[in-house]
Amino acid sequence: MKRKNKSKIHKDHKGEFIYETYFIRGKIKRQKIYVVDGVPAEEFYRQNADPITLFQNGDYELLYEREINDY
Repeated sequence: MKRKNKSKIHKDHKGEFIYETYFIRGKIKRQKIYVVDGVPAEEFYRQNADPITLFQNGDYELLYEREINDY
């Protein structure tokens, strides 16, 4: 039985993040993914932003998705 290791949460001046590793041309690269309460920041924003905030930030596609799901 395999289990995925839990990612370690690191901190810097912007906040908490985890590293995501990926390969490009045979080399390992690392990317920072900022988290809020253990959830990636983009997903947290998508789940918790109100319609006014989405409109002000220009995220019309997310606003449109919510309108479709509400009906």
